[in-house]
Amino acid sequence: MLSQGEIRELLSGFESHPDINFLLNFKPFSQTFVLAMTTVQTKNIALFWPYISKKVGPAIQQVLDSRWVGQGPLVDKFEKFFESTFSVSRAVAVNSCTSALHLAYILSGIAAGDEVITTPLSCYATVMPLLFQKAKPIFADIKQNTLNIDPKSIEKKITPKTKALLVVDWGGNPCEMDEINEIAKRHQLKVIKDAAHALGAKYKGKPIGSISDFSCFSFQAIKHITSGDGGLLCAKDPKDYEKAKLLRWYGIDRDFKGDIYDKFKVTELGYKYNMTDLEAATLIAQLEDFDQIKQKRKSIVDFYRSNLKQVPGLEFIEVTRDAESANWLFTILVERRADFQKKLQEAGIETSLVHTRLDVYPILGGKRQDLPMMNEIESKYISLPFHCYLAPEDLTYIVDTIRSGW
Repeated sequence: MLSQGEIRELLSGFESHPDINFLLNFKPFSQTFVLAMTTVQTKNIALFWPYISKKVGPAIQQVLDSRWVGQGPLVDKFEKFFESTFSVSRAVAVNSCTSALHLAYILSGIAAGDEVITTPLSCYATVMPLLFQKAKPIFADIKQNTLNIDPKSIEKKITPKTKALLVVDWGGNPCEMDEINEIAKRHQLKVIKDAAHALGAKYKGKPIGSISDFSCFSFQAIKHITSGDGGLLCAKDPKDYEKAKLLRWYGIDRDFKGDIYDKFKVTELGYKYNMTDLEAATLIAQLEDFDQIKQKRKSIVDFYRSNLKQVPGLEFIEVTRDAESANWLFTILVERRADFQKKLQEAGIETSLVHTRLDVYPILGGKRQDLPMMNEIESKYISLPFHCYLAPEDLTYIVDTIRSGW
């Protein structure tokens, strides 16, 4: 029979449990409780953990105490703050990155029968709004060293029906935008960037959000900063910017100050895609912390790269030449991925593909065989835990577990 002192020693770390004293003093169950609690895996290192600034609570309360809880002055403030923080222009805040993408497709003139060349490695949200437009995603191959779309494969996929190029910066690592923009210019195509992974990334010194015709950012729960959900569209052309603001609010000009009947003379179908002041307040508070978020994430990448180099059966993904990654994912290529995941799962370390290849979705036609590099790495790529709350001891535990083999 264990003594109370021995029980408390075994349960060190569980002192904050609200029922701990009751359970310790309830004799019939104390031994059973100890055995159950001490045999459970105590390591539980999550893949993602949302960063929420301590400033968010007071900021939301201030909004709740005001008369503006929907789209109000803080949405405008957030847009301007975003533009100045990331050196971009014409930012339109919306309720999700999916909404931002849909607006970009509408503004690009994508319609029924059009083809849009894109990567097979992304979230389904990247291509879903194309289906709203009755357009067809055409999948180009990826590059093994970056997992981004291969410009050479793009060139081979262009047909008279091609309307736009839709690119994704995998894990926050920018695509080869010079090559992609040159192809687009030569074929008179729009370039749309799904920058959901790429907040704060740069390509040849230029911020992501300033390089493509349209750039779409995400503030979904597991992104760099979050409002639970949310998105933002950057448009290069001032006319696209003005139209995007109309389309996010039914097609109505919220800024119009004239006769109310003139205000509601809607001429084009719009949507309910606006952001609210509650979301904007959350994002403003977190955007103030972005430098420290960026630095923390960079330090985790440096630790992984320093301590996992030359591990047998493991390869790093390269950062695109002359680019600065946003460091949203830390994706690696491993041999015997199922064994690798099993080893880490047993050690209490979460891993994930994050996104499966899109062409396997039945609604998108099923797996393509003309994507040799995607087929090659399909069984190898995997992402490690990556968030601002990873402690040094967590990182050491992760790399030691991996280095011990699988």
